[in-house]
Amino acid sequence: MKTAFPYRVLSGDVRLQVHQVFIDNRAIGIMDRINDQDQVVALHDLKETNERWSELRLRVSVTAEKDELATGPWHDLSCIVVVKNRKGNVYHAFSLSPDGPGRWIGVAELRREEHIGRSRLDARIVATVDGIEGRLIGESQQPWDINFEAKRPTPERSLRMRWIDFTEHDHLKEYRDDPWLLDTEAGEPILYLNSAVDGLRGVLEQATGTEQKLVREILSSQVAAEAWSALFNASVYACQMEGTEAQWPGGWHEDVLRRMLPDLYPNLPPDQALAELIEARREGENGSDLQRRLIHASGVQSRKPRKISTVLRDLRRMANKKEIV
Repeated sequence: MKTAFPYRVLSGDVRLQVHQVFIDNRAIGIMDRINDQDQVVALHDLKETNERWSELRLRVSVTAEKDELATGPWHDLSCIVVVKNRKGNVYHAFSLSPDGPGRWIGVAELRREEHIGRSRLDARIVATVDGIEGRLIGESQQPWDINFEAKRPTPERSLRMRWIDFTEHDHLKEYRDDPWLLDTEAGEPILYLNSAVDGLRGVLEQATGTEQKLVREILSSQVAAEAWSALFNASVYACQMEGTEAQWPGGWHEDVLRRMLPDLYPNLPPDQALAELIEARREGENGSDLQRRLIHASGVQSRKPRKISTVLRDLRRMANKKEIV
């Protein structure tokens, strides 16, 4: 829904750019950490520092159409960037300094203990309009995603899921006993969950007791791991060769490969990892090695090892508690 303002606002684009990242006053490499196109900053597993860092600073700039700014009914222009973290209930605004017509520069500071998962960064231009101070006249069209759990600055994609009774659909009847299936043939992939499997929906969506929640964690991690493996296999077959060079497939296939290849081939840059993968598939001699790498990469993406460790630890605590009682 588009918001209507009872006063004139900017019609041109407001562009927010992240130029540099500092961790505890130390600049980190931006080539693998900042994605300008998708507006993502990845901050997990930083090699330049350690996990005990406390402060992150983002050097940013905001630009707008200078001619439109100069001719509008506004004055006392100012620009801020806003950092929000929904899980941490954080909302901070930082004022930027003018740097010529239609441009502002400055720094946004994020304290590590305040931010969980992902934070959003966007820009707003405010001014006095029709005698009223502080009116919003423009904002960045797309926020930046500051991801504290991502190793690579790729956009988050959510996998579409759909509950469906496999026995009621001709194309799924032969899989009637399977609890879930991933369909990658129709555009964006869809994960089908079989509502005909007794108890599956109750555990995944309505788990209440401790035991049910533990089962849910195991099941959900298994579903995620299998889904990542299926997505990866579909993406590999979407790759083409142009002469002797492997070509990235584009779309969600490329996003999947760019996320998983660093875990399959951690010592190779993305382009070389893709070439190694295509060669392994074409030669067919490294099937077992490729499967081993894929199981590891799927586990990393689904966080399966961590979830299983947590469940086992909780089971041990429950057992110890019963022994004490």
